[in-house]
Amino acid sequence: MTTRNPRITRVQPIAGQHKLQIEFSNSKTYTLDLLDYLQSFTILKPLEDLERFAQAQIGDWGFDVTWGDDLELAATTLYRLALEQAGEVMPTQAFRQWMSANSLSLTTAAEELGFTRRTITAYSSGKAMIPKHVALACKGWEALNRNSSANQRKRV
Repeated sequence: MTTRNPRITRVQPIAGQHKLQIEFSNSKTYTLDLLDYLQSFTILKPLEDLERFAQAQIGDWGFDVTWGDDLELAATTLYRLALEQAGEVMPTQAFRQWMSANSLSLTTAAEELGFTRRTITAYSSGKAMIPKHVALACKGWEALNRNSSANQRKRV
């Protein structure tokens, strides 16, 4: 997985939906469903109108998708969403939920996964994309701990 966010080379709205097909400068193409994202930010409310949404265009130098009137989404945001929706990276919210569901602090999560606290902080804050292998490690950690808990209950 590249850590560099590519620029947008092509954008095509999908008729009748809040989806964009976006090609990035790394030659990868993704179809993004943006409805939930649009609904989570008041400033993006005008884009819930499908006619307006269908006017998506590549912004200057491919750094964003724009709809005019200062309505735009950065290429970095769209790339992260594309990777999350494609299952190539773990969504930040899912990582936070994993920590919460397992009552793990930043320090404990770092120790359990074999990372530094700084790395876990970057993952849980959204400052760094969470690679797929970390998502798999979280699932593996849960499976191991579930089995350990079940074995301890059997001994009691």
